[in-house]
Amino acid sequence: MFLFAGMGIAAGSLLAWRVRSWVVWSTRRWPMVGFSAVGGVVSLGVGCRFATDPALAAWWWLGITGTALSVIDVSCHRLPRAWVVTTAAGGFAVFAMLTVTDPANGVALVRSLLAAVVVFAVGVLAYLVIPNWMGFGDVTLYGALALYWGWIGWHAVFRGITASLLLLGITAALAWIRHRDSEARIAAGPSLILGGWIGVLS
Repeated sequence: MFLFAGMGIAAGSLLAWRVRSWVVWSTRRWPMVGFSAVGGVVSLGVGCRFATDPALAAWWWLGITGTALSVIDVSCHRLPRAWVVTTAAGGFAVFAMLTVTDPANGVALVRSLLAAVVVFAVGVLAYLVIPNWMGFGDVTLYGALALYWGWIGWHAVFRGITASLLLLGITAALAWIRHRDSEARIAAGPSLILGGWIGVLS
């Protein structure tokens, strides 16, 4: 477990540098310490929960990149496409490798890709019909998360979508109570990612 904590601390420090284009304060002394601490905690948690899971690397990657996306979104209300694609690509690479080494995982890989495509397509449709409801970055993040949910099963897809929408609704309600403005901007990323983890863990 010390190995996972160390990996997370190192990854957190690296993230502080990698997100500086969007989070201008990330490389200051105490934010850097915060990134390292969060990275260590996330990595340790993933290591404890998925220690015997062959897809451990995928869940670790989701935890680290999800942390970066959450901080970026809170800081500047953006979910950079490069980060979202990187999140999805890392998970896909691990799942594909597991399928190559064990063809029995082929069903899970196909389901994972299908879930990502379906969730992304539905998200695009919702974005076109109700453009002010969710940003396109949120839609692409949904697709990336669905890739991970799909690896587990359709029940994870359903629970992940439900949990993330519920958390997003609560976040929007709290923002309205605070600002009394129905058009107040909120960072949807943290709610989607936290809901995504509920789908993975439940």
